[in-house]
Amino acid sequence: MNRSFAQALSYLLHPAVFPLLGTLAVMQFSPYFIPSNVLIITLALVFTGTYVLPLAISYLLYKLDVIKSLEMKTAQERRIPYLIGAVCYYFIASMINVLQLPREAYLFLLASTIIIVLHLMLLRFMKPSAHLGGIAGFTALLFALSLKFQINLLPLIALCIILCGFLASARLYLKAHTPTEIITGFLTGVIVVFTVITLG
Repeated sequence: MNRSFAQALSYLLHPAVFPLLGTLAVMQFSPYFIPSNVLIITLALVFTGTYVLPLAISYLLYKLDVIKSLEMKTAQERRIPYLIGAVCYYFIASMINVLQLPREAYLFLLASTIIIVLHLMLLRFMKPSAHLGGIAGFTALLFALSLKFQINLLPLIALCIILCGFLASARLYLKAHTPTEIITGFLTGVIVVFTVITLG
């Protein structure tokens, strides 16, 4: 693996893309009828609240010199953006719930909020991989949907597991995390999302 490939993979599989992908997966694989205009509005809402808004606030923090880099390489730099992210995710999850959209979409965003809060709490001791938390949580969502709705998502789940391995290798190659931080990110993603979706 070379540095360019590792960086490209880290950008393509950034944790901020998984709320949108997860919501899309719920809308596509759940047995509920969802009109196309409702789907588009929902995805726009999730994209704005979990990607655009946190990114805009992170950029503002960067310009104000509160954080040194948008990559937030240190645990200290991640605290405020994580807190803001958790608030944004919870707000969007609550809106999904109030609008009576598929409950699994609400539960996935709620689980994502819990993961961010857990990572925030763990920043005192380590810097859990948000990348692995994101992709592992998405993989767990697919597995939970497969079981809950009795649909065959195994090819997609297998692809995600392979991507988990590549992404973990990329983050280690870039020296962004230690193996412990990679495993912690992965486990929080899998355990929290699968538990919340199956029990919710």
